[in-house]
Amino acid sequence: LLSSRDGVQLQLADVATIVDGFADTNIRTRFNDRPSHSLRVSVSSNPNTLSTSEVVHSWVETIRPQLPPGVEVSVWQDSAVPFKGRVETLLKNGIGGLVLVFFVLVLVLRPLLAMWVCVGITVAFMGTLFVLQYTSVSLNMISLFSFVLILGIVVDDAIIVGESIHSAQAAGEPGTAGAIRGARGVISTMIFFVPMFFMPGNMASIASSIPIVVIIALTFSLIESLWILPSHLANMAPLKPSRFALLRRLEAVRARCAQSMLDFAAKVYRPFLERCLNYNLLVSAIFLVTLLISLGLYGGGWVRTGFFPSINSDRVEAEITLHEGGAYAETLRVLHQVEAAAIEVKAQINGGLDSGIDSPVIGHIFSRGRENTVKVVMESLSSDLDTAKLADDWREAIGDVGEVEDYNLDYTINDVGKPIKLVIASSSMEDLQNVTDEVRVALESYEGVFNINDTLQAPKQEVVLGLKPAAENLSVTLVDLARQVREAFYGSEAQRVPRSKEDVRVMVRYPENERLSVESLSDMRVRTPAGEEVPFDTVATVDYMPGYLTIDRLDRKRTIEISADIFGGGVAPKVIVSEILVRNIDRWKKKYPGVFIALDGELEEESEFMGAMVKYMGLAMLIIYALMAIPFRSYFQPLLVLTAVPFGIMGAIFGHLILNWQISMFSLLGVIACAGVVVNDNLVLIDRINQLRNTGHSVVESLLQGGQDRFRPIILTSLTTFIGLLPIMFETSVQAQFLIPMVTSLAFGVLFATGVTLLLVPCLYMLGEQVSVRIFTQQRPVAQQP
Repeated sequence: LLSSRDGVQLQLADVATIVDGFADTNIRTRFNDRPSHSLRVSVSSNPNTLSTSEVVHSWVETIRPQLPPGVEVSVWQDSAVPFKGRVETLLKNGIGGLVLVFFVLVLVLRPLLAMWVCVGITVAFMGTLFVLQYTSVSLNMISLFSFVLILGIVVDDAIIVGESIHSAQAAGEPGTAGAIRGARGVISTMIFFVPMFFMPGNMASIASSIPIVVIIALTFSLIESLWILPSHLANMAPLKPSRFALLRRLEAVRARCAQSMLDFAAKVYRPFLERCLNYNLLVSAIFLVTLLISLGLYGGGWVRTGFFPSINSDRVEAEITLHEGGAYAETLRVLHQVEAAAIEVKAQINGGLDSGIDSPVIGHIFSRGRENTVKVVMESLSSDLDTAKLADDWREAIGDVGEVEDYNLDYTINDVGKPIKLVIASSSMEDLQNVTDEVRVALESYEGVFNINDTLQAPKQEVVLGLKPAAENLSVTLVDLARQVREAFYGSEAQRVPRSKEDVRVMVRYPENERLSVESLSDMRVRTPAGEEVPFDTVATVDYMPGYLTIDRLDRKRTIEISADIFGGGVAPKVIVSEILVRNIDRWKKKYPGVFIALDGELEEESEFMGAMVKYMGLAMLIIYALMAIPFRSYFQPLLVLTAVPFGIMGAIFGHLILNWQISMFSLLGVIACAGVVVNDNLVLIDRINQLRNTGHSVVESLLQGGQDRFRPIILTSLTTFIGLLPIMFETSVQAQFLIPMVTSLAFGVLFATGVTLLLVPCLYMLGEQVSVRIFTQQRPVAQQP
């Protein structure tokens, strides 16, 4: 930001000095077409944000002594600062999650095995970073978050393989055989992440880097788990007592924890599962009712919802649009009013700091007024400053700005527009106006709805020129008349004077005092083709008619867009619009035939996103079903595997309710990620049950023994996924806030789906067998008595 004081004017040529300072970066300049007191120069570099920031800061320190007196240069909106904060946050949480996962594994598995599992995570991450440079994904907040997201996911493959080898070796089985039997493919997780590529909307397209990182990491995890990890674990030496007393005590604690899990599986879980199998219909009904309750909580509004999460930014931006055609003096008045309020709030907050704080909380205030738009930005320098409260204080200090077309004061990190936006179309302008008024009244009846605006502008008086009969006698046409009026009031270019790097246009027109009023037309002289000048009133007429500056149409119908803001924590926008349409749409259609009302903005994008999610999730489940039906040789068992998906959704809803988080678009993306994780546990359990049945065990014994055998890996995979995400779930920094809903969906979805795997799936398996036996028994022909 190049600024001046003491009346020093900055010219366009001053920017050349800045441009020459950055040879390897992209330069974008923002300046007025006339000398100004401030110029903004945007410096961007595609390869690396951090290196660009270092170059700019170094150059600023170098150039300051060379600037003319009264001219200053300062850094404004350095994107490297929030980027560093986001990277530090994610790295801190990622390392914390990895440490927690390691300790959980050490408690129930051999330390060497836990170490090799964590090494597998490192290998998967290193391979992903190597491949990522050849994709379109850069290291940004979303892609770095993906590494934290899959921390507990990539460990699942290694846990399943490692735990199987550990169990086989503990039972005296050769390591290589245990490694071969423990290696399982988990392609289903990748398939469930694929729908993220096709989600509509701008924010969803930004999140498309998540499936790229996840699929690459899972690919490396799969390779490491199937080929590298078994070779390491197959030849592990038998566990021997350590010569160090501390390590022996730690090993004793680990052995007790590991044995406690096995004892719990044999003495608590197995008897309880046996009772559940005896009442499998009741257990299934309980799970179904719980699922319906969760859906009822979501549909009934007990869980806060909003398509885009509202996350505080490090700046507050006021943008006001005045009506077209107004005087520029009105724009300046609003600009000075908003700017003065910003300076007042800044002085109050910075002046009210504790004596122990030296640095200010609010930094730069940038303001700009162009034509009919006003923009003022306040910069926050402290992460502890609540920009939502700052916006409220600023709005109160601004007060009434008068009649404007749009007034938006945004403090969020993702400005996605107004939460409520409707498009009303009709062939009748009168009906359009009446419906718009009724919609405004309906919106005003809801508490928390404010800043209601529409695009219907009051018609302005338009000058319509006409010709009198005398004009034809003098050969004056309407084109001649319009051209001369334009030249008189707007001007005609006489010549261009070269000056520095730009040309100066010389315009010829009436003096200013003769152009201030439309009544000056009567004093105008019109030149005829013969060269004579006649009074304006002799050849022309003037009529004043209402005219609109802009006309919007949809399917040949006039349209009006109405929008509104909602205070955070209030009624969801979707609920408000649904209630208004349900109560009034039939009455409006009867009263105003031909009126059409459609969703726009965030509501329209939410509708498109939900439709795409249902479609692609259904397609992914169909593909998983087909892939599982072939090896299982069953149409029923793949359905058992997929039962975890709706109950993962149940866990996501309960998780948001417990943590009082708003269900947003990122929550739904977390549900997609959860679906890919929870099916693995079901797959592992059913595969083990089928193995036992193929060796001659009964259905009940296979279910009991299979549940007991797979209890530990199922608990470990779910627990490591949940614990690996705990640090970021409870992160309080601004940078992580809009990612936490996705983590909440995944963590709690996996946690709740664990109960489905261990209890509901065996009960449904048993129920399916009972139904199958009854059907085939009824169809079997009765033998004839001799």
